[in-house]
Amino acid sequence: MPPADRTPSRLRLDAALHGLATTFRGMTAVPDENNCECHWGSAEDLAQLKTPDVALDPDLLRRTWQATDWSDHGAVLRRILPQFTAALAGGRVEPLFDMGTSASPSGVAGGSSGPRIRRLP
Repeated sequence: MPPADRTPSRLRLDAALHGLATTFRGMTAVPDENNCECHWGSAEDLAQLKTPDVALDPDLLRRTWQATDWSDHGAVLRRILPQFTAALAGGRVEPLFDMGTSASPSGVAGGSSGPRIRRLP
């Protein structure tokens, strides 16, 4: 019997996550993307979204996923999708209420619920 982390299901999941990361490698938010600093984050946070393949802090990843007012939402989602998906599959996303909100690419209405992403120890 294979070790728990080497099951056929786990191997398929790992391959799918690798394929997703490969497909979206190099994606960034558009150069003129902006968002409200007082509600979303700093210019430094936004600069990270415009830098390809840099791991985002879990809080920044969550705030980016939940924000609804990106000018090019698709580009922002393509930037964070590999990391968000890996966090979701790895059990590092804690729902505040239910995971139904994570299925919405525009975040959650009101921004009061949705996935919370945490670091692994």
